[in-house]
Amino acid sequence: MEQLDPPDPLVWDERRLWFERRQAEASVDGAGKLSEQATALLIDVQACFCAGAWIAVVILAATVVDNQVEASKQRRAAPAEELRWLRALRNRLVHEDRTAPVLTIEAQWSERREWERSAKRAVDLVFAVFYPRGRAVDSASVRSQRRPE
Repeated sequence: MEQLDPPDPLVWDERRLWFERRQAEASVDGAGKLSEQATALLIDVQACFCAGAWIAVVILAATVVDNQVEASKQRRAAPAEELRWLRALRNRLVHEDRTAPVLTIEAQWSERREWERSAKRAVDLVFAVFYPRGRAVDSASVRSQRRPE
C-alpha cells in the first residue's frame, strides 16, 4: 500500500525542499504577529506534506490559517476566494456528506495527484497568512492547482 509506506528518501527531500522554498519565497519581507499554536502546527503540516498525507495537509493547513488569521487580525492576508475554498474543502472533509463524500477509498488511490495539488494550494495559503508582507498568493496561479470541485 503506497500510502502507508514511507516515501523514498529522495521523494521526502523533494517535498521538503519544495515546502521550504515556498516558505522562503513568502517570508522575504518577514512576518507580522505570529500565532504560537499556528507556528507549532506548521511542523506537522510539513511532516504530513513530506509523507504525502495530502488530506491531513489540507485539514491541518486550514486550522493553521484560521489560527494565524485570528492571532494577526489580518483578515485580508490572502484572497477571500482562496480562504473560502480552503475552509469549504476542510469542512467537506471533516463533516462527511454520506450521500456524496468528498473523499472515498477509491479517491485515495486514483486521485493522489489532485489531492497533492490541493495540499500545495493549502500550503501556499498558510504562507500567505504567515507572511502577508511577502509574496502574495496569486489567485491565477493557485487556480491552476485547483482540484476539480
